[in-house]
Amino acid sequence: MDNLIKTTQVRLASYNVLFGNWAEPERIGEMFKPYQLDVIGFSEVPGGDWTERVGRILGMEYTYVGEISSANHKDKYKSLLSQTPLTKTHEITIDAKGWAPASMVGAQTIVRRVPILLYSTHIPGRPYFTEAANGSAAEFIVESVIQKSMATNLVIMGDLNSRLGDATLNLIENAGMQSTWIDLEIETTRLSTHQHIESGTESGVIDHIYFNTTSAARAIEGGVIYNAFNPQHENKQVPQYRVEWEQYGKPLSDHRPIWAVLEFQF
Repeated sequence: MDNLIKTTQVRLASYNVLFGNWAEPERIGEMFKPYQLDVIGFSEVPGGDWTERVGRILGMEYTYVGEISSANHKDKYKSLLSQTPLTKTHEITIDAKGWAPASMVGAQTIVRRVPILLYSTHIPGRPYFTEAANGSAAEFIVESVIQKSMATNLVIMGDLNSRLGDATLNLIENAGMQSTWIDLEIETTRLSTHQHIESGTESGVIDHIYFNTTSAARAIEGGVIYNAFNPQHENKQVPQYRVEWEQYGKPLSDHRPIWAVLEFQF
């Protein structure tokens, strides 16, 4: 009996929240309730207690909010929200081509006996005017984080501004990281996690959850959450893009949240 393989599940989500412009954190917490999440990685998140307020709705009391705002824009930080304590919290500045600064926030946690090193990030895609990934933020993450990580279980999630098959994501995958989309055999060309505000054009799936292939893990559930909307009676003060917010049906963000369940063996 002692030789039986034991498994446990870790429930994750990632969400770019458009600097909290289109939704109160409590609305986002209510949206996530059915997913019974263990960890959420946020990007373009306001500072202060915004992440903590989401946690109050979900009963998730552990937070870490970075101090580097994407491209030096207001309220575009990265954060982690967790059911379990976060230790060794840190933020890494990404040295790469494209808008700057970019960063990733990291922490360690243990979920039902599974130790995990988690990162939430928001990065530019490939450098401008090229299809190559040389000098990209993805290349920096590969060389400075993935290849140097000693973690048994490594998870990187966030708005990567790239689609599966792009050179940037190929770099990450060739470095030993597995996409939950690929593991779940989800055809991402038919989906989208971002709608461009001004044009309404869909960007495709540019938000991702990756885990290291050397971990005894596999993705067993997941997807894009398409029902992330405010109630239609919501009359929130919207500092920017109010016309578009109403036009698109009062979504919580211009991005759609993604989620995945990883099953670990131990």
